[in-house]
Amino acid sequence: MTQPAFAPATDIADAITAAGLQPGRSPAPVRLPDPAILFRRRADRLRRLAPGHPLSAWLEFVALLSEAQHALAAAPLSAPATPEAQWRRDLDSLRDRLRGALPTPAAEALDSLPWTDADALDGLAARLTTGTLLPDDLTAAPFVAGALQVAWTRHAGGLKASDIAAPATAVTCPVCGGAPVAGVIHAGSDVSGLRYLHCGLCHTAWHHVRSACVACGEGNRIGLRTVEGMDGPARAETCDACGSHLKLLLAEKAPDLDPIADDLASFALDVLVGDGGYAPIGRNPFLAQAG
Repeated sequence: MTQPAFAPATDIADAITAAGLQPGRSPAPVRLPDPAILFRRRADRLRRLAPGHPLSAWLEFVALLSEAQHALAAAPLSAPATPEAQWRRDLDSLRDRLRGALPTPAAEALDSLPWTDADALDGLAARLTTGTLLPDDLTAAPFVAGALQVAWTRHAGGLKASDIAAPATAVTCPVCGGAPVAGVIHAGSDVSGLRYLHCGLCHTAWHHVRSACVACGEGNRIGLRTVEGMDGPARAETCDACGSHLKLLLAEKAPDLDPIADDLASFALDVLVGDGGYAPIGRNPFLAQAG
């Protein structure tokens, strides 16, 4: 089998023009998530991507988890709390909803969580959100990620976008401080051609100027790379000034794309840019386990 290779790097402006996208006007700095529909749409997208995919089993598992997240996020809380306090309650609820639906290895991983040790759970959550997971964390981490996402997305969805400051060169999420999972070049009358970075934790999206590297701000040494022979929405935006990369997803090519789902499905691109020496800017809470 021939090893996949990069298609030639292209200039970002040329790639966007080729995709039929035009620059938008007066971008809204922040776009907040809708917790009532986000996880259901993700589950649907994952199930469309899974058939025949090398990571099909993992995509199906995350789809199952997303359905349980949807049930929690769409329901009102009887006693609202901060995300930091709420996420462990959501973890308990996820366990209840997933009980009996998981394959044996996943069920055992869920049971292995330190359910009675709040400090241990908080430590695992901290390692997950900072990208410092330990080998022993990997099997149970998806459930912690799922609970954290529900709590923070519910929180973000209850905010007012006009109250949130997001500079056009912000590297981290203006709501929760999380890392972007990917950038999306959006389509549509009010956002066509604009790049929004999408948080992998609370799912807030914030506008970032398209002509500058997200990590270092350089504008003259960035380009887009793809896997040769693949025509999906994913590109890798690489910067030769700082050696970083961030996934870029073109909504024009997949109107139903989901940043978490499509980032997972384009894992081969991460491998190739990593082998090329580029360090990731983004962080997908489910990608460590997928690899």
